[in-house]
Amino acid sequence: MGLLTGLLFGVIVGIGLVAGWCFAMRCRSKQRIAKAANIKLLGKMSQDEVKKLLYDAFPPWVIFPEFERVKWMNKQLEKVWPYVAGAAQEIIRESVEPVLEQYRPIGISSLKFDKLSLGRLAPQIEGIRIQTLKPGQITMDMDFRWNGDASIILGIQTLVGASLPVQLKNLKFFATIRVIFQLSENIPCISAVVVALLAKPKPEVKYTLKVIGGSLTGVPGLADMIKDLVEDAITDQLEWPHRRVIPIGGLPVDTSDLELKLQGRLTVGVIKANSLKNMEMFGRSDPYVVAYVRPLFKFKTKVVNNNLNPEWNAEFNFDIEDHETQLLTLQVYDEDVGQKDALLGIVSYRVAKLLPEETKEEVFDLLPSLDKMNVRDKKDRGTITVRLKYHVYTPEEQKAAMEMEKKFLEEKQKAKEAGMIGSTMDAVGGGLTKAGKFVGKTVSTPFGGGGSRKAKSPAHENGIVRAGGPISVSKWFNHWKKGGKVQSTL
Repeated sequence: MGLLTGLLFGVIVGIGLVAGWCFAMRCRSKQRIAKAANIKLLGKMSQDEVKKLLYDAFPPWVIFPEFERVKWMNKQLEKVWPYVAGAAQEIIRESVEPVLEQYRPIGISSLKFDKLSLGRLAPQIEGIRIQTLKPGQITMDMDFRWNGDASIILGIQTLVGASLPVQLKNLKFFATIRVIFQLSENIPCISAVVVALLAKPKPEVKYTLKVIGGSLTGVPGLADMIKDLVEDAITDQLEWPHRRVIPIGGLPVDTSDLELKLQGRLTVGVIKANSLKNMEMFGRSDPYVVAYVRPLFKFKTKVVNNNLNPEWNAEFNFDIEDHETQLLTLQVYDEDVGQKDALLGIVSYRVAKLLPEETKEEVFDLLPSLDKMNVRDKKDRGTITVRLKYHVYTPEEQKAAMEMEKKFLEEKQKAKEAGMIGSTMDAVGGGLTKAGKFVGKTVSTPFGGGGSRKAKSPAHENGIVRAGGPISVSKWFNHWKKGGKVQSTL
């Protein structure tokens, strides 16, 4: 009896051990399959997506085939950083303060550095890719990351005389920097250097704001204002195709081939939108569209009141500096009196998708944000219909367009100084194109006003200027300063 019991117990235990081993092997197999799937997915992700996913936890052993690790360079950079930081602080102050002044938003009379220290922690170069894109040039792309201990205090002076010292803490910066070396036959064999930030991966700037002696909550909109200012300044001044050209060697150098040139004109017809999201508690949204390729040249349509299926039929012209990389951005807003206008939807379009002289009519689905990784509200936001055409400039047209762009910026700066606009970053309302022409049907409340201001001009009919052709920028500003409305019958 004892023998049979022992045999039965042994069989049961043996079956249990085998079953347990099989179960463990099955679980291990599932885990390995899941890990293999994750690794395969990770292998398909771009460098930008991996770094966004891991950010500070990005392991140093991960290597992308296109980029070469340069640990030796980082070690040398750590040694020379105290000297580099000291020299760079004054250069940054002298070069960035004019940019802050140019992009200074409404309500701010002065924006300068009260304190600027780059700290002791050196930036890291995570990888370098060297390539030859043009004869006589060497192009180097550097993955640049800086989790520094910089101490930066912005002195903000408001129009009412109040002074707000704002401290930027925990500054983190990541970008891929493109450096182009123009080669020369003379020592030091480099005649000029071009520096720019690549648009992809998107440059990232993260920081914490603190009002010294106060709280950000006591200054509504300050954090958003600084965030928009930083993003627009980087996009418009440093992001490729925009660049900085630095002559080397102290001798006169022809850098015209390295300078940014206008390649063509993008004509955008903002036709209509359908099924927009209603942002109003009572009634319906009052939508308008802001369109731009560069943030410095923003243009807006008229406001269509109380309508979720508005029609604008407005047309804008944008100069294109790099057909292959630049994007058209369309933002649909709901106008709100007395508070910040709400974003109804946004979409971007690569200009490279357009062939020269080709006209396309496109219907785009509006998105809550262009950063798809941070989108929480995935509800339908409607569509926008636009008509697009790209024209390549001839040398004569290119020269004329550059002159018109220069005049436009001068007029916009004059409008800022006169108090007609709060910032050179403000969107021009009513369809004023960068070439200085009105192309919409009706122009009202320029620069984001909303349609309430009316203007008289020397030649007017019932307070409305009617023009059978284009109206110059200077004439338009003169009409506007007199408080009036301009209507074009193009």
